[in-house]
Amino acid sequence: MMYCERCGKQIEEALNFCNACGAQLKREKSEQQSVLNTLITALIVVCTAGLGVLVGLMAILLDKLQNPEPAFVLAGFYLAILFGISFMIMRQISKLIDAKLKGNDLEAPRRRDEPLVQLPPRTTAQLEEYRQPASVVDSTTRTLDEVKLHER
Repeated sequence: MMYCERCGKQIEEALNFCNACGAQLKREKSEQQSVLNTLITALIVVCTAGLGVLVGLMAILLDKLQNPEPAFVLAGFYLAILFGISFMIMRQISKLIDAKLKGNDLEAPRRRDEPLVQLPPRTTAQLEEYRQPASVVDSTTRTLDEVKLHER
């Protein structure tokens, strides 16, 4: 079990947000590092496997085709798609690195007398006076005429 940094309530480790105050819970740095390592590995695998498939495909196509121009057009499209996938993975890597760097810059060293949990300050604001909603009858401009009932 762990505790919320904002309100101090005990929460489960699997949660991303505190059930009591709704604050986003900070994850361990090892999780960010493992995601970063996974993305870097994926980028290396995609690039090397993609280029290997391209070389093999070009060797087969150039051997079978009489005119090599369609093979080069296909290679161009393949390289564009491979570059797009690699670019998207690199964007995610850069976002993780930026978040890690900004997180380290914002953390100030904690004093010994400072508590681990920062509770929000108590509010002394007063509630507004209760106002009853306006009545529909009060705001009507038309009055109804009295209707006489016929007795039998």
